[in-house]
Amino acid sequence: MAQPTPDTQTELERREAALAAREAELARQQAELQAQKADFEQGKKRLLDNGNKDFVNPKEKLYDKFPLTVHQMDIIIGVLFALIALFLVLGVTHTSFFGLFGG
Repeated sequence: MAQPTPDTQTELERREAALAAREAELARQQAELQAQKADFEQGKKRLLDNGNKDFVNPKEKLYDKFPLTVHQMDIIIGVLFALIALFLVLGVTHTSFFGLFGG
C-alpha cells in the first residue's frame, strides 16, 4: 500500500477537520431544535386553557356529573337535538304532534 504524500496527508487532515466542524455544527443545531421543541410543547396554549396545566374543559366537568360514557352522552344530546328539530318542523307546518300517530 502506498504511503500518502505530505500534500495528500494535509488535504485529508483538512477535510477531516472540516467534517468534524460540520458534525459539531449539526449536533449544536439538533440540540437547539430539541430545546425549541421542548419549549414549544411546554408553553403550547389551547383555545380555552391559556397554558394553565390544571385546566379542565367545561364539557368534561358536565360529563363527570353523570354516570355515562362520553359516547352515550353524545347520543342523548343528538336525540334531544333531533326532537327539537322535529318540533320546530311541526310548528312551522302547523301539524299536531298527536296527529302523527293517527289521533
